[in-house]
Amino acid sequence: MQQAISYRDKHGFVRIADDCTVFRFVTYSYAKEYDLLMQSGLYKELVTRGWMIAHKESTMTPEQMPHYYKILEPEWIPVISYPSEWSVSQWKDVIARFLSINLLAIRHGMILKDATPYNFTFHDGKCLLFDTTSFAIYEDGQPWMAYRQFCELMLGPFALMCFSDKHWGRLLNAFIDGWDLPFVSRNLPVKTWLNPTLLIHIHLHARYKRKGVVQADTTNGFNRQKLELWWQMLQRSIQRWQPRKHRRQQWLHYYDEGILSTDYINDKTNKVTEWISAGSSNCVIDAGANNGYFSLIAARYAKKVMAIEMDHDCVDQLYGQIKEQQINNLTAIIADLTQPTPGTGWKNEEKIALIKRVEQKADMILGLALVHHLCISKNIPLAFVAKLFADITTKHAIVEFIPKTDEKVQAMLRNREDIFDDYTEANFIAAFSTYFTMQEQYSCKASQRKLFLWIRK
Repeated sequence: MQQAISYRDKHGFVRIADDCTVFRFVTYSYAKEYDLLMQSGLYKELVTRGWMIAHKESTMTPEQMPHYYKILEPEWIPVISYPSEWSVSQWKDVIARFLSINLLAIRHGMILKDATPYNFTFHDGKCLLFDTTSFAIYEDGQPWMAYRQFCELMLGPFALMCFSDKHWGRLLNAFIDGWDLPFVSRNLPVKTWLNPTLLIHIHLHARYKRKGVVQADTTNGFNRQKLELWWQMLQRSIQRWQPRKHRRQQWLHYYDEGILSTDYINDKTNKVTEWISAGSSNCVIDAGANNGYFSLIAARYAKKVMAIEMDHDCVDQLYGQIKEQQINNLTAIIADLTQPTPGTGWKNEEKIALIKRVEQKADMILGLALVHHLCISKNIPLAFVAKLFADITTKHAIVEFIPKTDEKVQAMLRNREDIFDDYTEANFIAAFSTYFTMQEQYSCKASQRKLFLWIRK
């Protein structure tokens, strides 16, 4: 039976097997497009550049799969991140990649028929298109059929993030089909009417959106050269967009100035590095990663690392480091573990909840300077925290416990009633012992903080 994750594609669909193997079924209605993609050299060039996911074709005979032209097995991506989990810099790279793929595809006689950011994700340190059946054959002079979708799902949300507030992107999860352009136009500052790109593609475009009126396609009659020029102009304009700076960046410099002492952080770094390096992990998830200080360490030893952090600026900075240092095994995701991205779309299954996407995907999870925030700032019981960690990792957990006597915890309690009698080291150990066996505990220098190395029962 077809699964909800790809029901919109009429030329094929994706199925995820029980062992997490992904299969893409291509119907005979897409045979001509698929053959051109593969035979024109476009697929090879996209994969070589690292712009598109690679796949293997099934060796089954036509008699064994009579209803499908091809069955593809794409390269495995441990966790697909969604647009609501991207920073401004990640969004910018997705839009640039979308336009670059179109510029390359049109020279091979093809074009992307969809303009949805949900066809992209971040994998091995780079932006990647993973929808193989998203290409259509292009005939010179035909309109850009994905233009309105591009404006509503890509350009509009990104403009709101850059010119209104960077947190607009987080809301896109509730509107997976994007926002109507009149809504986007109303919520952009007045000064954006002076931006030629926004004036043409958002504000004036929005004026055509009238109830009961079908908008004429403004790209009708564009030949290949005009489309290429248009895409290049969009690329140059969008590259200049930058979000407004906020004065208060609470967590961005946590490991520079927000910790207790240099002795503490150096000692903690040494011990965590020792445990990570001995773990031989395939996949590490750094929960509450902050600016990625320990994610970057984990990336030296693990095959894949996912840094999950709720603060936009921290994720944006980490993504910049990933690009600058060309780290090919680290992915940064914006998410609040106390209210993670939920399942949405058809039956809440079209876009999968974050916890289900990361469930049992890691063989090591890091929870450093995190538990006290979950338990005291967000009132999450210790038992819930332990269960979450157990749901995510199949093997190891490195967790830091910070007692209530710690000055940072005392600062959290300064303006609220201390109702957290159960927040003790003994209860922390008891909660995690339900799912894990303690291998080692370590007291960090110049602090009351302790590190615990657990292994899944």
